[in-house]
Amino acid sequence: MNIQLANTLFDDGVFSAMYKAGFITAKVFTYREIYLWVNAQVQTRAITKHQAVLEAEVKFGKDERTIWRALNCFTV
Repeated sequence: MNIQLANTLFDDGVFSAMYKAGFITAKVFTYREIYLWVNAQVQTRAITKHQAVLEAEVKFGKDERTIWRALNCFTV
């Protein structure tokens, strides 16, 4: 999924409605938050994506593979 599309669906409330109806899980919200956080760290602090992933592990309490999975989920 494209991050721009995901952001549009999130802003329009489509994701929330789908979550409430039981069509998607909370994982979508977590993955989006991880993706946005990692990209913000790379852009603002000029660190490598790998370093941002390692920091995201601690921040979100997820393993490295889950962080990479979240990033790959929203890659164009």
